[in-house]
Amino acid sequence: MSKEKAYDAGRFNRQLTIENEIEIADGCGGYVSRYEPQDTVWAHVCPMRALTLQRADNSAVEISHRILVRFRANISSKTRFVTGSRRFEVEAVRDPDETRRYLECDCVERK
Repeated sequence: MSKEKAYDAGRFNRQLTIENEIEIADGCGGYVSRYEPQDTVWAHVCPMRALTLQRADNSAVEISHRILVRFRANISSKTRFVTGSRRFEVEAVRDPDETRRYLECDCVERK
């Protein structure tokens, strides 16, 4: 009996841009990091939890999401998904059934 997960194609209802972090030499022996757009994909975005963090004199909110996309080799922990003004930073990536069909990405959105 197969343990493959079945994903409904209709769940992929959000269009996201994949941005990967690249390092550019700064001319002084170091580098500057920036994100460069790679591709646009259809995804399923599922909010998981929200945390309010106290930092210095203000508070920040971190919302964790699980984002499901079709398998792509260019998604890693140096990737973020973007839609409008929202940024989802990838923390972990896994192939849920090891068939190279889908990726589940654990992401954080900071506000």
